[in-house]
Amino acid sequence: MKRGEGLYPKSSTGLSRLARALLVAVLLLASGCGQQGAARETGLESSQQRPTIRIAYPGISATIWPFMYGQEKGIFEQEGLDVEMNRIRGVPQIIATLLSGDIDVAWVGFDGMASAVAQGATDLRYIGEFLTEFPLYLVVAPHIHSFDDLRGEPVATAGPGSITETLFLEGLRRGGLTDPRKDTEFMNMSGPDTRLTQLLHGTFVGVALNAPWAQQAEARGFRILQYQGDFLLPWGGEGPITTTRVISSKRQALQGLMNGLGRSIRGLAENRGEAIKVATEYMKLEPALAEKVYDVMMPVFKFDGEFNLEGIQRTFDSKSGPGKKIEASQFLDESFL
Repeated sequence: MKRGEGLYPKSSTGLSRLARALLVAVLLLASGCGQQGAARETGLESSQQRPTIRIAYPGISATIWPFMYGQEKGIFEQEGLDVEMNRIRGVPQIIATLLSGDIDVAWVGFDGMASAVAQGATDLRYIGEFLTEFPLYLVVAPHIHSFDDLRGEPVATAGPGSITETLFLEGLRRGGLTDPRKDTEFMNMSGPDTRLTQLLHGTFVGVALNAPWAQQAEARGFRILQYQGDFLLPWGGEGPITTTRVISSKRQALQGLMNGLGRSIRGLAENRGEAIKVATEYMKLEPALAEKVYDVMMPVFKFDGEFNLEGIQRTFDSKSGPGKKIEASQFLDESFL
């Protein structure tokens, strides 16, 4: 072949030039399709090709175990996306960050979304529910033996508007403290790790802790006075919350997230040993404590993401007040289930 001839000999006709151009285009298209097919076949694509879903959560806890497991096992990558986890203290702050567009998904108790909707946030959507109840405990100092012992004493729960605060208040009422904010030295403090630290230091004699923090406190000699996770069943649980903007712009990535969550929870259920190993690494737990937390959490997780509509509506009703009905169905998107 002479220099300058190229792959195809020159032709003096426009038709031949057009034919050559079409043939090159077909070959390039076929090559691209083959590469994409190979990527799909392996279930993995380069990070440059995968969209990113930015998720915010209020604190390290066993409720984000599926994300830990899914990232460790490459499940979200297999679903065609990267998951970026961001810790933001306080549910109202997470919801505000979601509405501003700085994150794509909030992983919080449904109470947080219901409070925001009641205040006028109409763009929020609940796209799945992966916890049947919230694994919350009232943990107290060793010298506290009853709810009467909490009268006039300092206690702490999570930030206002959170499912943790709602259940904590309900638990104190059921224990006989009819007005918990007046019957105790009541305080809101975001972060279960912070509340545990203050409990250990004696700043508080009773705090709201979820798994695994409650089990860590128990291992150090503190007492679980009350399990509060199922007090308000049927009630809205916990799952991914997003906005109409993200649904429009990242629908396929959100579908991958939902598929990955379901697969991750199945993986946790079917692979106890691997789940324990992930918990010891990500949640910094001793294996024996991780096993205890596993036994607490697995009955709470559900992998299908189906909504508890009755509980969700009840949550809205508790936030909206009399004369202002919020229809739960307007803020649920079942298309990802």
